[in-house]
Amino acid sequence: MKNLLKIFLAAMLIFFSSTAFAENMYPETLDNGNLILVDGGMGVGRYADRQSVEVLNYAPPFYQISIELFSVIFSDEYFRQNDTYIGGPYKIGDSYTMDFRYNWDTKTIFSKNYEGIWKNWDINHSYSHAEGNPLIPNAAEVAFFAAYNMRFFGNMRNAEGYSVVSDSVYNSL
Repeated sequence: MKNLLKIFLAAMLIFFSSTAFAENMYPETLDNGNLILVDGGMGVGRYADRQSVEVLNYAPPFYQISIELFSVIFSDEYFRQNDTYIGGPYKIGDSYTMDFRYNWDTKTIFSKNYEGIWKNWDINHSYSHAEGNPLIPNAAEVAFFAAYNMRFFGNMRNAEGYSVVSDSVYNSL
């Protein structure tokens, strides 16, 4: 039983250290700060273009905003040599638009999925890559900040105590 516990604790330590490291593997911004990293994994970063923000509905406390995201493909060869994608070559791949609806009073957002269906984002879900999609709260925050020059989530934390939006996103804004 003790060996099983030791193995579990070692695995958790490796998992959390690799998760923290992953946040620092990609450049936080590209294109002179116009592209903000909102997610990354397996050599591809997802960047929100803060200049593409379009306010579709302004009726406080309700807002609807769209923002364009780009997939940025980084060099695996550079990563193998440097253990980071920062400073390495990259190419900008496909782009797509994300739409968000916000309720300022309840601090809730909805995002439109690829089928055009609005889905509520649950603040109390961790949204790690293992359990969900950290891109949603990060991209929604960049869109809101780009539109109104203020944070939507701010320093909010979920029920587990984790920050809703990545610190690197706020550093980039």
